[in-house]
Amino acid sequence: MGIRFEKDTILNWVNEMGKFLRLVVDKWETGVKVDVLEIEQGYRDFFKQERITLLEKSAEEIIVFASSLEKEQIRPLAQLLMYDGFIREDKAMLQKAKALFEYHMHSSGSFSFEDYGLLARIDKALK
Repeated sequence: MGIRFEKDTILNWVNEMGKFLRLVVDKWETGVKVDVLEIEQGYRDFFKQERITLLEKSAEEIIVFASSLEKEQIRPLAQLLMYDGFIREDKAMLQKAKALFEYHMHSSGSFSFEDYGLLARIDKALK
C-alpha cells in the first residue's frame, strides 16, 4: 500500500506541475505578460527552492540538486528553467535548462523528439 501511495503522490505532483507549466506556456506563447511572482511561486511550490537559489547555482550544482529529486521531477524542472529563461531572456538560465535536459536524457535513457526540439530551441536562443 505504501508504494501505491508514493506512486499516486508523484503522479498527482506531475499532473499539478503539468497544469502549472501549461498555464505559464500558454500565457507566454500568446504574448500575455507572465507574472514573475507566478514563476517564483512555481519553484517554491513544486521544488521547495527559491528561484534566486537556483540562479546562483551552476549547471553542475543544479544537476546535483536534481539527482536528489524523483526521476519524474527532473524534466519538469528543466522545462521550468527553460521557460523562465525564455520569458526573462536569461541565457544563463537557458544554459542550465539545457544541461538538465541532457542529464535527464542520459540518466533515464529516454529518447524524446520533443526534448531534442526543446534543446534545438534553447541552442537557437543561446546564439
